[in-house]
Amino acid sequence: MVKKRFGLSLAFLFALFFLCGGGLLWAYDLLDKFSVEVSVVGSYQHAKPDSDPAYFQNLGIGDSLGRGSAVLDLGFNFHPTERDQFGVTLSFAGGNGLKYTELFTIVPNADDLESDLKDINGRKRDYLLEAWYSHTFKLREDIGLSATFGIIDSTSYLDNNEYSNDETTQFMNEVFVNNPLLNLPSYDIGGLLEFTWGDLSLKAIYMGSKTEDWGVQNDFRSYGYWGMEAGYKIKDPLGEGNFRLTGFTTTKDFPNWEGDRGEALRGIGISLDHRLGEILGLFFRAGWQDHKAQIIHKKLFSGGISINGKLWGREDDTMGLGYAFLDGASRSGLDSTEALEGYVRFKLTDFSHLSFDIQYLKDKYIDLPKVDGMVYGIRFTVEF
Repeated sequence: MVKKRFGLSLAFLFALFFLCGGGLLWAYDLLDKFSVEVSVVGSYQHAKPDSDPAYFQNLGIGDSLGRGSAVLDLGFNFHPTERDQFGVTLSFAGGNGLKYTELFTIVPNADDLESDLKDINGRKRDYLLEAWYSHTFKLREDIGLSATFGIIDSTSYLDNNEYSNDETTQFMNEVFVNNPLLNLPSYDIGGLLEFTWGDLSLKAIYMGSKTEDWGVQNDFRSYGYWGMEAGYKIKDPLGEGNFRLTGFTTTKDFPNWEGDRGEALRGIGISLDHRLGEILGLFFRAGWQDHKAQIIHKKLFSGGISINGKLWGREDDTMGLGYAFLDGASRSGLDSTEALEGYVRFKLTDFSHLSFDIQYLKDKYIDLPKVDGMVYGIRFTVEF
């Protein structure tokens, strides 16, 4: 079955290219319009609890746990004209690291790993993450409008942040990659409209996805997701940055606390990044979501700094430090979650980096003992 699904993914990829002129791919003019991006990420994380070790032992973990993963991403882009683009992304992985060990309420590695790439969103599709078409309408020199549709990833368009948005080169924990309260869907059918006017941008996205069915075990329930974002590029004497305000709502396909009817997920979030000179960058996020449906966290505040390696004479190195506080939903039994993460990334060659990462995570419960511990990580990234 896996080989069959992989074959279908490749067949779709080749069909897309041939529909766009793939029969002439090796002609010079088409090669100039075709690009391939390759990324290989190997990571290893080791978790050690600071709280009562009995909690981790009950999970079959013991005093500590270490696991690794490896991911290969292939991105293909074909742009036959300046206004048209076709994109396809394939991903393959071995190992799940600590992602599904249920150590904490937030995940210490946000990358898409082995289990994420099989039966994606209950669609019986493996390895094929994205397949989309985009067209740009040039309305005026400083005004643009673009439309994208296909199998898309909403995190590519919403809640972006210059210093806290890439799990392969920046922070590893999901809370610093995207705002988890926005419930951003990935790798499903949808469409995006983006309007730009100078430093202002407006985005609207719709996606149809699936979530675990709250009435049937090992089944999925379809739902709709609408998101909107207003962004503004900041320019001041201190430097440049971005302010983004995002809001979302879903269809009523998520269980309420009694489990007898469906509720919608809805909320808002802001993302701010700002560069101060050549060395320092700042980032901040905040979010809130309605808690009529069963959720874990209802509020989020996170922020931190990014330091360019020019400070120690290596401008291609980066150091980051972030802190996040999440307020638990009133009926979830969780009081709060805190995350502190620091990383340093060293450039090895023009296409490879080595990162060292350390996290302190704590879940504080209302009627249960707290769960906290350290997560130590190392990550090797190759991109070309």
